[in-house]
Amino acid sequence: MTDTPMTPDRLAEIRNRKLDEVTAGPWLVADGSDGRPVVYVETLRDGRAGARVLLAADGATEADAQFVASARRAMPELLAEVDRLRAQVAELEARPTVGYAVWCVGQSLGDEAAQHLLDLNPDLKGTP
Repeated sequence: MTDTPMTPDRLAEIRNRKLDEVTAGPWLVADGSDGRPVVYVETLRDGRAGARVLLAADGATEADAQFVASARRAMPELLAEVDRLRAQVAELEARPTVGYAVWCVGQSLGDEAAQHLLDLNPDLKGTP
């Protein structure tokens, strides 16, 4: 994990993975015929239930398979959350800060009025 913000190019790269073309879920995990965990989807063909294996890998653990299976649902949810949070950040960044509001009071009414505002609202001191 990193504290570095995701670049727009990286986010676009993830979006371009064409999740709508990936096999629909839910993706499930079970032991394959050889005992290895497999990721599969349930199918229905000619009225008969079945399964189609999507992934079976040598060395994959149950945890690996569960992670891959959960990613099918999690990726679209995470992308939607990124969009929601970025929109919220943009909205908040567009609002004037408390410091700017106090500065405006000082500009229009003088420094004494701005100081009076800060004296009445001690929580404002030190805010951006």
